[in-house]
Amino acid sequence: MAEPHESRVYSDLAHLYDAIFGRVFVDHEHEVLGALNLRPEQKILEVGVGTGIALEAYPRYVQVVGIDPSQEMLEQAIGKSRENRWTHIELKRGDAQQLEFPDDSFDWVMNFHVMTVVPDPLRMMSEMVRVLKPGGRLVTVTHFASNNPVLFFLGSLVNPVTKLLGWTTRLRARDVVDGQPITVECLERLSRFSVHTLMVARKGS
Repeated sequence: MAEPHESRVYSDLAHLYDAIFGRVFVDHEHEVLGALNLRPEQKILEVGVGTGIALEAYPRYVQVVGIDPSQEMLEQAIGKSRENRWTHIELKRGDAQQLEFPDDSFDWVMNFHVMTVVPDPLRMMSEMVRVLKPGGRLVTVTHFASNNPVLFFLGSLVNPVTKLLGWTTRLRARDVVDGQPITVECLERLSRFSVHTLMVARKGS
């Protein structure tokens, strides 16, 4: 069985990703970014930038670094950045589970639909918290599993299939939040009918 980061969805099919998933994700990613209180000169890290479908929503007065382990996905994002002359955005390869940035580097850390994809989401969370400045905020959009035992079991039934496609259905928010020096300020579904959850957490000072 392929690990999530080895899924063909994130490599061989990178050129089709926007057409297949783009419209599903892009609107709510832009809505989330538009609702945040981003201030001039703040530094932002987007972990798992993929093909860059969220990049257009970042205001030009912030500094954005986007990383992704897939060169094929990253090339799509770089193409968008060059075409739109986004000089406030830097894109490069990087591993969500081993971020190559010093502690306390960013005012915001964003990740969209990545947490359930990486082999070790707890390590990813710890790394994102590490590079976040004290008082900074972590924004996650993903499909967290239900804490309800029955719903969790039902979701687990399809996990063997989703793992082949590149993600897990068994990750709960508490699995990555508990023990971290963060305070969860928001944990709610994006909409009434959405399966995706928005989590906003603040790092302690």
